[in-house]
Amino acid sequence: MITRAKLPEDYKPLEKLCVCSNIMIGGGHLVAVGDVLPLLVGSGKVPMIWLEAPMDQTGKNYVPLVAASVALHPAVNVTSDGNALTVFVGGSQVLHVVQNEAEVAEIDILDLRPIGLNIFGNPDSMTVGGSTFSQNTFSGGGTFLSFGI
Repeated sequence: MITRAKLPEDYKPLEKLCVCSNIMIGGGHLVAVGDVLPLLVGSGKVPMIWLEAPMDQTGKNYVPLVAASVALHPAVNVTSDGNALTVFVGGSQVLHVVQNEAEVAEIDILDLRPIGLNIFGNPDSMTVGGSTFSQNTFSGGGTFLSFGI
């Protein structure tokens, strides 16, 4: 399980991550559930992705689906197209991320609903529960979306 205190050794934060029109500058994490980080996007020759799914309603137990952009579960497929990665879970696209520069990436498709998290977005906006975020800028690290458990 990936937590804020226990990041993967080969994870390198991006200087800038655009997530469905929202910009994170200076590192940081997209989403946290308690201390668990179910999605990490890091820098590499192509974007480096880690994805975990909650196993139950407590939000304390997770199953790894993708580590360092490699599928770990039979229901998951990760495809690479040059500088872009696409992740499918059970045939549904859950993530598309493009790394245009060494420290800059953009998530233009995000749908974590198939893995039990009500977070989804497109190039124009991101919806979390009943809230929609569009064209916001966050800087200085930290976590964009943080849910307590």
